[in-house]
Amino acid sequence: MKRGRVRAAAARARLARGTAAVLWLGAVAVYGAVEFRHIAFDSPLDVPPPETEAARQFHQSGENPYVGDAEAVAAGQKLFRQWCVSCHGIKATGGMGPSLVDAQAQYPRTRTQVGLFEAVFGGALGAMQPFGKRIPQDDILKITAYIEQLRSRQ
Repeated sequence: MKRGRVRAAAARARLARGTAAVLWLGAVAVYGAVEFRHIAFDSPLDVPPPETEAARQFHQSGENPYVGDAEAVAAGQKLFRQWCVSCHGIKATGGMGPSLVDAQAQYPRTRTQVGLFEAVFGGALGAMQPFGKRIPQDDILKITAYIEQLRSRQ
């Protein structure tokens, strides 16, 4: 009798693991349309599932929904001043870090919305540290929307 209960418990555990795997794969399918990669090493970035609708849209399409949204860009400007000015300068034209607005890019992928997100989230070489654990994805998107606005003015 004890053996039957052990087998039943093992079967329930396998079923639970299988269900969890299916749910996880479903999450990857829903959130994994964009494959985020480290900007310098091209290795996969461990970007957690998005926490907001805007971040979810970005994960699906690779298009930042905040680009052109005046309210989000204004929030991005404040966040940029808080987190980025010390290295990239008040107008993002460079300082200790490179210019984010001129035509020359240290990492060509940063000319795309996904690449710019990857650089902020995962860091790069040199002093550019990863901000993905310090700044929510939604705020990174607002910062990058602000940078996109600055680029459009160049």
